[in-house]
Amino acid sequence: MSGDVEGVNQTTAPAKRRKLYIEIAARIRDSILSGELKPGQPLPPERKLAEQFDVGRAVIREAIRQLEAAGLVESRHGGGNFVREITTEHLVAPIARILRSRAQLREELMDARLFFEPQIARKAADRATEEDLRSLKEILARQEEKVRKGEPTADEDAEFHSLLAQATHNTVIEQILEIINDLLEKAYERPFSDGERSKHSLQGNREVFEAVRRRDRDEAQRAMARHIEDVARSFRPKLDPGERT
Repeated sequence: MSGDVEGVNQTTAPAKRRKLYIEIAARIRDSILSGELKPGQPLPPERKLAEQFDVGRAVIREAIRQLEAAGLVESRHGGGNFVREITTEHLVAPIARILRSRAQLREELMDARLFFEPQIARKAADRATEEDLRSLKEILARQEEKVRKGEPTADEDAEFHSLLAQATHNTVIEQILEIINDLLEKAYERPFSDGERSKHSLQGNREVFEAVRRRDRDEAQRAMARHIEDVARSFRPKLDPGERT
């Protein structure tokens, strides 16, 4: 077998014979996620990868197809295979596919939101700057205007929660909330759009905002818990008959 191919994980080459393409795809994926292979960088040619892993080129092609399906690699006609930019979508999509088919997991994800977001509100009450408060007030004004017009407010509600996470000034918290909300949106694929739901959402957001503005950590936490519980109750009747497992 030839020498190592730069950038691709070498720790266990040659690959095991069982499900070769899956193992090879996993090792290339690990190299991408670790940053060894960077966005825009070409993968080594199929011939070199086949030599490195001591397999046929057909196995390499199947591994690359797996990476393409996961959104980690793109093939350019006549130009080879290239690493794609990693986004939240790539992390969320596989889990979302499972959530769409399992009502129980979707409810558990909402439970995770109930566990997590009240703590965000509590931390925001401590750390929100005047600029954060202005941004939150502005999005509430936009949400209120849409409620008056009878228009959907799902986007404004999502932005409010995102801005609240930003008000913690903790990038890890921001990213975790983004993943949770992306998963919920993709799992249900039917954001609230009816007028009554929009009114409830606005009221819940207002109560959270007022507590954060007053720097009342306990009330901010309680208000968010009430808000998320209300959202969870609204989700449950929308599950399709027979979805519960």
